[in-house]
This record gives sequence, C-alpha cells and structure tokens, in this order.
Amino acid sequence: MDVGGEALTGELRVRALELPDAGLSFSDTRVRCGTIELSAAVIACRDAAVTLALPESARQTVPGEFVYERATGEFRFDVRSLVLAGGAARVRGTANTGALHVALSATALDLEALAPLAAPFAPQLAALGPSGAADLEVTLDTQGGALSGLAVTGALRGASASNEAGTLVAAGANGSFALRAERHGGHWALAAELAADGGEAYVEPVYANLAQAPVSASLAGEASADFSAFALTSLALRQGDALAVAGNLDVRLPPGPESAPLVSGTLRVEHASVEALYSGVLQVLAAGTLLGNLDTAGDVSGSVRLVDGAVAALDVFLDDVWLDDRDGRLSVAGLDGELHWPGAAGTPGDAPVTTLSWQAASAYSIPLGATSFRARLGGDDLELLAPMRIPLLGGGLRIERLSVTDFGTENAAGLVDAVLEPVQLGQLAAAFGWPAFSGTLSGRLPLLRYDGGVMTLGGSLTARAFDGDVEIANFRLEEPFGLVPKLAADLRLRKLDLELVTNTFSFGFIQGRLSGDVTGLQLVGWRPVAMDLHLYTPPDDDSRKRISQRAVENLASVGGGGAAGALSSGFMQFFEVFAYDEIGLRCVLENGVCTMSGAGPAGRDEQGGGYYIVRGRGLPRIDVVGYRSQVSWARLVAQLASIMETGGPVVR
Repeated sequence: MDVGGEALTGELRVRALELPDAGLSFSDTRVRCGTIELSAAVIACRDAAVTLALPESARQTVPGEFVYERATGEFRFDVRSLVLAGGAARVRGTANTGALHVALSATALDLEALAPLAAPFAPQLAALGPSGAADLEVTLDTQGGALSGLAVTGALRGASASNEAGTLVAAGANGSFALRAERHGGHWALAAELAADGGEAYVEPVYANLAQAPVSASLAGEASADFSAFALTSLALRQGDALAVAGNLDVRLPPGPESAPLVSGTLRVEHASVEALYSGVLQVLAAGTLLGNLDTAGDVSGSVRLVDGAVAALDVFLDDVWLDDRDGRLSVAGLDGELHWPGAAGTPGDAPVTTLSWQAASAYSIPLGATSFRARLGGDDLELLAPMRIPLLGGGLRIERLSVTDFGTENAAGLVDAVLEPVQLGQLAAAFGWPAFSGTLSGRLPLLRYDGGVMTLGGSLTARAFDGDVEIANFRLEEPFGLVPKLAADLRLRKLDLELVTNTFSFGFIQGRLSGDVTGLQLVGWRPVAMDLHLYTPPDDDSRKRISQRAVENLASVGGGGAAGALSSGFMQFFEVFAYDEIGLRCVLENGVCTMSGAGPAGRDEQGGGYYIVRGRGLPRIDVVGYRSQVSWARLVAQLASIMETGGPVVR
C-alpha cells in the first residue's frame, strides 16, 4: 500500500488462487487500486485494474471494482471487459461466509474455445466438440465450497456439435435456451427450455431440419449428483403445427464416450403429421428397405414405451394416411385404424386388437381394392383374427388364415391359406404394361409358406387363359424381399387357342391349339437362367390348323431357317395362309444359351440338317425348318421383342 500521496493506493498480488470444486486455478493475479477507500462502513477499491490469465487465455488487464461491507461481512466484485473465448464478458458476484454467488454475462463467444472452460462444470457437454457462437448469461452459487445452483440462458448462432457415436448431432443451429439446476441433497432439480429455428439436429432416431420446421422443447425433472442419470418427469416437444409430443423419460449416460444413452419411459404423440414423422424419424430407420423412399400424408397419434432405448410397446392411431413409394413398388390411400404392439417380449394375447382399413392400394403396379382386417400383434408375430377379402383385378384374394412369426429377422416364417377368386388376366397385363389378353386366373393357395427367406406353395395354381389351361407347380421363391430374388417353378400349358395368342401378341395369324411344358424354370433377379421349354401341337388336336405368311416368317427367323425365302419368290408369294400338321419348338436354357429343337428332325438340304418348327400339310405345302442348334438367350429375347414391336422379324 502507498500512503504517501493524496489518496491511498495499493496493489494486491495473489500467487495462486484455486477453486477446487470447479477444477480451476489462477496464477499471479494482480489487482491495482488507484484509490483505496477506508471507512467505518466499507473497504473498497472502485477503480481497480485487474491483471489475470483465464484458463486457455492470454494474460489481460481489465477494469473492475471490489467492495467489502464491514457490517455484513459481504464482499462484492465486478470485473468488466474481459476477453473470454473470443468474446466479451463481465463477471460480478458476492461472497460471504460459506456462500458465493457469481454472475457471468458474455457475448459473441466462440463455442470451440469455450468448451475447455465448461469441462469442469459439464464434462458431457464439453465432450461434444461444439463450434459456432453464443451469447450467455450464467449464474453460479456455492455453499460450503460446493456448487449448489446453476442457471444458464443464451442464444446460439451457427452452433454445431456431435458425440463420438453419432447419435447426437447438431449442425448450424440457431436458437435460444435456458437451463436451471439446483442441488437438493444428493440430486439436482432441473428445468430446461429450448427453441430453435435454424440449422439441423439429429438425436437418435429423430432428425429435424430446424429452418423448415422450428422446434421448441421443455423438460423438468431431476439429475444425479454427477449428471450421469436423469429422471425427466415432464417432457414436451413441438415442431410447429406438425408434431406435438409429451411424456417422461429416464436417461442414463454410460461412462464410455462412444456408448449411446440408455433411454426408458413413455412418449405420447398427441398429434403428428405423417410427413413430419416419416422424414424426421422413420425414414432413417427404414433406409434401404421397401419403406425407405416414400411420399406421405395424413395424421397419426399414439404412444411408445421405451426400455433402455428399445421399443417395448407401441400404440398408433391412423387418420387418412397416404403412403406412396417413389419407386412405384407400394402405395396405400386412405389408411385408417389403430395398431397395438406389446413389444418384443409380448405375445399376441397381450395387446388390444389391431384394426386397419384402406380405401385403395397397389403392390408392384397391381391395384388392390378397399379392405379391412383385424389382427393381434405380439413380439415379432402376427395372427389374423378373421378372414379378409382384397378386391383384385376384377376378382379378389380371400385370405382365410394368416400367421407370421419372427417378422423382420433371419428366422421369419409365415403361413397363408387363401383363395384366389377369378381375376381378369387382361387387367393384370395392363398393370404390368403387357399386351392385352383374355382369360381368368383363379385357384386355391393352400398353405403358402414363408420360412427362412423361402416362399413355397403347398399345391398347384391353375388358371384359364386363351381358352386353355395353365398350371403352376413346384413353386419356390427365395429372398422375395431381397435384392436378388430366386424363383423356381414348373408350368404346364394345355390346349391354348393359338388364334387368341397370336392376335394378342401381333405375331401373325395362326389357328389351332398349343400345349407346352416349362420344367426346371429358374429365375435370378427375375431373369431366366435355366429351363426346359417345350411348345407343341397337342396330339389329339383336331381343330382347324392354318398359319399366315407373317407367322411363318417370324417362326423362321426364330429358328434361323428355311421357308422365309420361299415365300418371297415363285408362286408361294401369292398365298396368304397355309395349312400345317403340327408346330413344335424347344429351348433348353443353360449358361445363357438355348439348345434348340422342334417337332422332329428334318431332311438334309443345302443348309444341312435341321428340325421342323412347322410341319406343313396339303398344297401348297410350307415347312418351317430351324437350323440353329444353339442360340444366345439374350439374342432370342431381343428377336422376340422386335417381332412383338414391329409385327415382323429383324434378321441380325
């Protein structure tokens, strides 16, 4: 102290100042007083110059004021114009016996630079690696050297943060927040509010674009002394008019930085737009599946119960929901009802009945009419409670029994007992963009099974088409919902009306009947890789058999053989239609190549030996002979496609 001048001056030097509870220490701190006030009431330094080094900061000298009240023993301090984490700050407070109150006001703080300073108070927050800017108001209270209260309010600009596991992420967020914590014995009472209107945020599994849909949230509850566990008795989240959620949660933060929080409790969705719920939560979970790329509409409400982060029970109420797959695989319009799932540990008997209905739907371009069904869900199982009928292509699919077990797992299995009421093949062809043809498809699907990724049919499916019979047997479909489905089956065609067939596919006019067998059919990714295809005139066919010039030319181009040339010269060119005795064509497909044969061997000529595709009859007689014994399947398909498109062959 200097007592020689007109005023009392002095300097206080503190070699080391430690705040053990906060883990902070300051070395060589100096307070120089231009005027020291000594009176019966106070000891004061009102024009102080404070030189200090804040943690993670360079030494600086800033103005301040210090006052000691003699009567109360209270000490007041005020330090202004501090440079803190790239921003400006002011620290004020009071101290008396056993108690300390500190208030910090700061603007334009760099969150990355602020993180090391916050680590002693909130290590979990500091571990998020924040960046961006913030304005802060912080008050801190201690009793007996221990923290007893904390209040933080502020505004964020362009804030970003994430944990190591990627389950908590913020990017470019703008908003405001408030947090209050008070110690009561061995726990903390908590209250917090948040409002954000810019940037993005992801809190697994919820994603929000805050600029498009501002979010507000509030919570109240308790936390453990070390902030590793939280009991949030009141929780509310609102996203504009699209989403309103309330509930209660218990949250435990594992010690490992890469471990995800364990969340238990109940959330009630009081109202949600399906579009907001899908884009913010469900689309992330459904990525890569059939439901991963949808346009959505409608409203939903309900509740979800969580145990250690897993869904333990789910109740959903749907109101005029629309789902439309952008890839055209699935659509549902006017979906209403309620869905109840008692969790993975539950059984179908543990939950209320699930009831759903829709006005219209489609699956892989096949339109499905309005229907409803009643079922019970439990664990990974589903059981249909009453038969249901789905209007389909002028007929319908009547499902009398349906059960699914271990849905969504590698052990998924299912059983369907259904009847296919006659559906119009013309409507089916139109749905797939095929040429129109007549006939119906019907039959019983006894015990259609799905087990271990394989779908099998416990019987044959029969159909009437082109005034003939079609039968599908030995059906087996592996990984039907995978990227590369594999199908195996045998087909029988009996006495199809060739006039109906050829008119439908613009092949050229042929009268008569046609039978066929496709054995050992194998499709991989819906493309044939193996089969024995044999088409032939039925031995007992006594119908009128006629074939046109164009049909002769098309059949000749497929077999790469004779007859086509003879039609373009000589007297044969004057005949439009010829009689025939039989038609035969066979393709044994293996390794992308068809081994070809027909209705029997033909005599040798200038092109060599061949096989009859059409064996003529009467005068003028025309025989179609094939000479290609092996044909590329890809080339054969391209040849047939060209014939269908142009009505005539293209010889390559």
